[in-house]
Amino acid sequence: MRIAGFVKTALSEWEGKNASMILLPGCNFRCPYCNRCLADCDASMDHAEAVAYIKSHKDFVNAVVVSGGEPTVHPDLYALLKDLKALKIKIKIDTNGSMPDILDDIVGAMLVDKVCINVMAPLDGASYSRAAGVEVDVDAVKRSIDVVSKSGLAYEFRTTVVPGIVGSEAMNSISKSLQGSGSLILQQFNPSAAADPEMRKAAPYPAQALVRMAESSKKYVRHVRIRGV
Repeated sequence: MRIAGFVKTALSEWEGKNASMILLPGCNFRCPYCNRCLADCDASMDHAEAVAYIKSHKDFVNAVVVSGGEPTVHPDLYALLKDLKALKIKIKIDTNGSMPDILDDIVGAMLVDKVCINVMAPLDGASYSRAAGVEVDVDAVKRSIDVVSKSGLAYEFRTTVVPGIVGSEAMNSISKSLQGSGSLILQQFNPSAAADPEMRKAAPYPAQALVRMAESSKKYVRHVRIRGV
């Protein structure tokens, strides 16, 4: 399997873990605020190289994050996860939640130890499709949330707080839909990475605004934190 990138040490991607990060190319969404280099790029590295590095550095690396792009669009994802599992190392997968059947298979096969779902907007069709840049089956995302919530695995949800897409009202709606969940990350928007030139002109919310959104989210989600501020 070809991969788009490999980060040898990504300490912020899994709280409490010294993790490496495998980045897969391709994505079925076209989020206007996303850096599309991973979604559109040609894969440049064989996953065996990344697996070999992790195997030889297990004295320091104790976890791996599989991200992208969107990992669940790859038919060879299972093979990658099995190779990583053979190293007896903890695995987290980042996903947009659009492929609940694949996610359910991965969870059921015990190929991952933690799941992060990017919840991009309030869970209604219009808002979500605007955030994703394509028509989204929101019921599929809801099913993915249900899969991980009932899995018994560690899991977290993550929302990039993008002006014009996610504000305080939208963030409250997202948090309410995740009521009872254990962990939510509010991620600061980075305009310099946005694929849409218009999004590059948008100013991120001030840190205090994210703090207020996080405090409001704590009414519904037990552990809320902010990243990127």
